[in-house]
Amino acid sequence: MNFDDSHGDGSVEKPPAKLDAEIPEVVKQERLRISRELHDRVLQSLATVKMRAETCRQQLLGNRKAVEVELQNIEDNVDKAITEIRNLLTENQSTEDLQAGSLERRLKQELEIFCARTGFKLDFCCSIGADKLPRDVEKELYFTLREGILNAVRHSRATELHLSLRKTPEGCAAALRDNGVGYDPTRTEGSSHYGLKGMRERVSKVGGDISVTTAPNQGTEINITVPFEAE
Repeated sequence: MNFDDSHGDGSVEKPPAKLDAEIPEVVKQERLRISRELHDRVLQSLATVKMRAETCRQQLLGNRKAVEVELQNIEDNVDKAITEIRNLLTENQSTEDLQAGSLERRLKQELEIFCARTGFKLDFCCSIGADKLPRDVEKELYFTLREGILNAVRHSRATELHLSLRKTPEGCAAALRDNGVGYDPTRTEGSSHYGLKGMRERVSKVGGDISVTTAPNQGTEINITVPFEAE
């Protein structure tokens, strides 16, 4: 089969104008995908590493065994971040993907880290079996809720965090609420910040809806619903 686009007179056939017009959009979407993946998989992991390091410095210096455990966790998280970056650079799929059925366990681990770091009063209620969630729904919920938790820890100055996961007749629902400083949502409209934007895109990817209720000095509440058919 001949893949040569040249003509007999030496001229080269040009791609259709429509294809030329689509290329910039393809490049744009790929850049957005890489930005989201870096944000969700790498920056979130590094934020966790930073909090673990701060916990070691502020609370565990007198406890050698606890420091050793945390330092090992830090090394593991850095290794995972390095792997994610390498996978993105080589266009490979992640080798450290979310294990099926691990949503509740992973969220508990994240919350325990943040509570140790901040002294949050935590209320976590999960009334849906991990095996009841489709794999893609579980994955997108994990990264979305993790981002919401990170935002509450880093920016809200909250003292309480409430997270719930439950089954609904149509699928599942998640709610994340804090008593922090809140913000003016009109100031974030049109923002290119990947936090909330990425959360919306992830939920939309699995056919769900996400709403954010907040106001200055009123805390923030995030509600997510995702429909799916039980297997």
